[in-house]
Amino acid sequence: MKDNRDAAKAQGKKKILFVTNTMGRAGAEKCLQALLELLDPAQYDLSVYSIINRGELYSDMPAYVHILNKKPCTKSVLNNAGLAAIARQILWSLIKKFHFITYLPYFFRVLAHQIKIKRLDFSKLFWMLLARSAKRFDEEYDLAVAFIEGAATYYVADYVKARKKATYVHIDYLAAGYDPKLDKKYYDKFDRVFCVSDTVRQVFLKAYPEYESKTFFFHNMVPRERILRLAKEGEGFADGFDGLRILTVGRLHYQKAYDLAIPALAELRRRGHNVRWYVIGEGAEEDNLRALIKQNGVEDSFILMGCFANPYPYIAGCDIYSQASRFEGWCIALAESLVLARPVLASRCAGNEEQVTDGETGVLIDLSTENIVEGMEKLITSPELRAKFTQNLSGVTLDFKKDLEMLYALTD
Repeated sequence: MKDNRDAAKAQGKKKILFVTNTMGRAGAEKCLQALLELLDPAQYDLSVYSIINRGELYSDMPAYVHILNKKPCTKSVLNNAGLAAIARQILWSLIKKFHFITYLPYFFRVLAHQIKIKRLDFSKLFWMLLARSAKRFDEEYDLAVAFIEGAATYYVADYVKARKKATYVHIDYLAAGYDPKLDKKYYDKFDRVFCVSDTVRQVFLKAYPEYESKTFFFHNMVPRERILRLAKEGEGFADGFDGLRILTVGRLHYQKAYDLAIPALAELRRRGHNVRWYVIGEGAEEDNLRALIKQNGVEDSFILMGCFANPYPYIAGCDIYSQASRFEGWCIALAESLVLARPVLASRCAGNEEQVTDGETGVLIDLSTENIVEGMEKLITSPELRAKFTQNLSGVTLDFKKDLEMLYALTD
């Protein structure tokens, strides 16, 4: 690795480090992959470090990217084995690294904030701990980028040497349960904050109005041509179902509001609609969701499919794509469905409203089971409306030139 860096220095390349929380096949990580593919390895020496050394996207990194993790694990972070591995890393950090006593005050402050806002999130209790116990590097970079909130942001702020530092915000910062009072000293250390939608930026500035001059809208990178190519590979749906297919791609998490979608599907079936709802994703809520599926009597029509390396044939093959989430930032799965010109039902939340034009490219709803039912029924009963949305989405182009220029400017 040192030889590679010395060569890069001799060639005058700018050194950029990207840090993420995991390398799982999720929205932010897929955007990181797409961004790395757009950066010129002839000009930039590119490195990636993941706080949790696990995830399928290690296998998809461009060959010219230096992976700083030793023995990267390419297995899922969202299945039971992945969650157990994260739990072991947390225990190791608490016990082997002697953080147990010093970490308690922070732990209880975060817990108290979550109780106050009635939003308990296990991961946010430990992001700081994982950042503290992560590997340190002596290398000094021209630019260090925390590509996601939480551990990566804390780590880059405190433990990375760099001339300039940037961080990304991919979610509705307040709805996701972060505490501005606790995080302020870390965001103070960044030269730029990149928010992946204008709505995300406005929410972030509501928490930190003093950062307006350094906070910018930076589009998530969506590799349109690759998505279109991969959509033609693989079989997609092969269950012989002759009705309409609804699809959601996303981890099995409270954020995605599957607990509202399941009874919505049950009601649609009761109204006589021949539909199935498929979900591609894994997560800690799987057992709870399976119980809710059984409770609603939709075992044969609300299908938890697990994860796929290539979900695009399924997206291309669905009749309706749904992103009825409690909160988002700028949802990659939704963007991918729009690239594939799928009729969409989405909730009105950060990012979704910037991607979907109600009545023109999809249906936007205020999130509730009743509204999911009514919105879906509008799409199910009107092939003409679905065809209109598909036509309006056909041939959409994407341009990330200005976004890349903002990143390049930080290395000058």
